[in-house]
Amino acid sequence: MVILSALTLSLHGANRILERSVPLEALEGVKFATPILTEKPLRFRYKGVTVIARMASGYPKIISAWKGV
Repeated sequence: MVILSALTLSLHGANRILERSVPLEALEGVKFATPILTEKPLRFRYKGVTVIARMASGYPKIISAWKGV
């Protein structure tokens, strides 16, 4: 299991994860994307989950996430 030192979620991102039952393990992909995240949102797929994330105040922030079809 990958543990991020700090990761934030927007309210929308947190709701999407809870409502859509997105596996939290899939969000470890944010760790791998962190070096290329900027303030502009980045969309990527990891373990069947589409994640939109960006850097906010020096920390990766998950804006939204959902399972692929």
